[in-house]
Amino acid sequence: MKQNKVSSFIILASFVVVLCCSWLLWFFLEKICDATNYENREPSVQPQLTVDNYDTFPKEYEQWFDDSMPFRNNLIKMNSLIDYIIFKKSSNDNVIIGSDNWLFYKSQSDGDPLSCYQGTNLLTTDELDEIAQNCIKQRDILTDMGKEFVILIAPNKERMYSEYMPDYYGDPSENYAAKQIADYLSETTDLRVIYLYDDLMYAKNSLNYNIFYKMDTHWNSIGAYVGASVLLKELGIIIPDIESNELTISVDSNYSGDLANMLDLNKELSFADHSYSISGYDMHEVQLIDNDFQSVISYSATGADPRKLYVLRDSFSSAMAPYIGSQFCSTYLRHRGSYTYSDFLEQDPDIVAYEVVERYIGELRSFSVMGE
Repeated sequence: MKQNKVSSFIILASFVVVLCCSWLLWFFLEKICDATNYENREPSVQPQLTVDNYDTFPKEYEQWFDDSMPFRNNLIKMNSLIDYIIFKKSSNDNVIIGSDNWLFYKSQSDGDPLSCYQGTNLLTTDELDEIAQNCIKQRDILTDMGKEFVILIAPNKERMYSEYMPDYYGDPSENYAAKQIADYLSETTDLRVIYLYDDLMYAKNSLNYNIFYKMDTHWNSIGAYVGASVLLKELGIIIPDIESNELTISVDSNYSGDLANMLDLNKELSFADHSYSISGYDMHEVQLIDNDFQSVISYSATGADPRKLYVLRDSFSSAMAPYIGSQFCSTYLRHRGSYTYSDFLEQDPDIVAYEVVERYIGELRSFSVMGE
């Protein structure tokens, strides 16, 4: 009994010493340690005990203590690294740990890519028709304004690299919402619709490079080039195929990305992948004018196609932007989250391309050129 008490005392004393020492060390090391707030919220403020908050004070204090704990980012990173390396477990519920250092996305509140993968979000005929009618309506509005309209659909990463998904998620469903919509629009309307799955899969199987990032939700520069070349071909512009001897694919720096960042392991996992650059196509002295990931990316080019291209986009167009921008005298890519009809009228393009990735495919049902 006495030995148990001594052991308990030692453990308690050790805990107190470690706790106190961590605050002491933090006093000296705070300026050289990473204390950046990476969370999408403001850190808690130290609460003051009052008559009004005596019942919630313990939880408020605990939250503040957690947010201001010495070496907090280091401890979070260490926990994530142990989970990833030793237990092959994700420290973030929205990240799937695949094989060979591949990470995948499964947020239910952000397009629900896992439902897309498993085909559990299939659409009824009425829903497909509703999407078709809205797309036709928007096309007709643009046609009346003298503008071309093209729809470009990019597949999710989970579908493109399903062989690295954990076995318990099964194989990707052969019938899924993006395929339903692409097939329905192609078969029942005269809309110009491009679904990039086959083109990207061909490139994936033909090249010795990945076309999506291992640790990011997006395609890399190679996949983006393929997507851009298919869109440009639909618009009457030919650039060399990704397999062409005219092109040079260069391996640039190590790269991780948004999924690794969600695990707090952006730097630690960058060894597993690379970014790439592509040269050998006519760049028409392209100049970057605006570069806002969440707003506008725009280019001007000399001696390129005289038409003005307007891309109503999500984040997948960002990597395509330099390739597309090099082929038109004026290219304007506006994120859908910041779109306004007045901005569209001011730009007055000749061509409108609506780019959407698979997990956001349902937005085709409600998007409006008029910004309604």
